[in-house]
Amino acid sequence: MPLHAVAYVSDAIEGIETSDIDQILRAAMGFNKVAGVTGVLMFDGRRFLQYFEGPEDGVDSVFQRVLNARIHQGLRELARDKVDVRHFARWTMASAAVEPDALARLIDLPWDGFALRSSLDGTSPTGFAALLDAWTGVSGELEPAAVTLGS
Repeated sequence: MPLHAVAYVSDAIEGIETSDIDQILRAAMGFNKVAGVTGVLMFDGRRFLQYFEGPEDGVDSVFQRVLNARIHQGLRELARDKVDVRHFARWTMASAAVEPDALARLIDLPWDGFALRSSLDGTSPTGFAALLDAWTGVSGELEPAAVTLGS
């Protein structure tokens, strides 16, 4: 079965609490497991960057929930495409708090679908490549987030 993925960035609503995010993450983990979707969520205190992958119908279902969520606004899709393999197979939804500058760098890189190198010059990393690097340990194996949101 072909895999699909979506990456987006959005602005958190004013006054969002850690407990709000924790509640959303718990609900997302359960829903994503049923939908066969895995992925990661990064939050810098002001913005979210989320990537998720799975079967097309599962990704579409999760994205519809994302669109209806009231914890964010101004959603901007960075990439939507097929992917050859699951990159975050371990987590129905892992999360990490990140510094605003680090998140800004990820967002500002070119998002050429889910390619690892920019189509502009073939050598520069893409936003997706930088996202993978942010979640990769020294051994190249994906590791659980060092800093998770909430308690």
